[in-house]
Amino acid sequence: MIKALFPKGKEPRYAFEVLIKTLPEAVLAFSHDGMKLKSLDPTKTVLFDLTFHATALEDYLVEEETKVGLIFTTIKDVVKRIGATEKLELEVDNEKNRFSLYVYPKRGKEVGLVRRFSFPIVQVVEEEVPELTLTFDASFEIDSSVFDDILSMVGEVSDWIQITASPEGIVFKGVGEGGKAAEVELSHDSESVFNISAEGTVSAKYSVEMLKDISGKMKSLSKRVKVELSENKPLKLTYEFTTGIFGAVVAPRVD
Repeated sequence: MIKALFPKGKEPRYAFEVLIKTLPEAVLAFSHDGMKLKSLDPTKTVLFDLTFHATALEDYLVEEETKVGLIFTTIKDVVKRIGATEKLELEVDNEKNRFSLYVYPKRGKEVGLVRRFSFPIVQVVEEEVPELTLTFDASFEIDSSVFDDILSMVGEVSDWIQITASPEGIVFKGVGEGGKAAEVELSHDSESVFNISAEGTVSAKYSVEMLKDISGKMKSLSKRVKVELSENKPLKLTYEFTTGIFGAVVAPRVD
């Protein structure tokens, strides 16, 4: 038997909603340290890495390490029903071969409606995800809502965004049809960007839509996002929140 109780349902909800948008299925691994999901999207352009820490959950019980296959088309409508302040309890019963989600009020099961959604445990082919040995030449942290606003602004004129990091600051730029362009410059003095680290200038282009799919949900869980990049190489986004860490490595756009 496995039980995991989240004090705020919005954290697993928003994290899963990002994955649902991109992945058809994935494997959620339960260990004594917590829960972990690591998966490549079907196009092999994004690597997702989600961890929930056992010590950050309200209650966590794992009798033996277990892996559960998640078919996202099956659970996506259930995930939408989890209220931001409601509690979410995950339960895995290997004897009955059932994976269940309990949603109930913040004050507990005894004071309100308890909704239970149950699914048979499915065996998903777990694709081996190689360990990436990426090194980054620049990094910065940015207010996650500001980052999302910048992506939306650039997305109005272009389907790609160029991110440039230098010792002077960060530049976001997109160019679309007819010469339409959008650009944002943030210096060390900006109230929205923090901890800029870049010895030289590095730049790369990425899909606006992919980054927006991630930031649109994760901005509600984390006030800042850490961005790491190198010249024309994958970009890494890291969001830290109360119960875990959401990471995504996004391949650069090749013109």
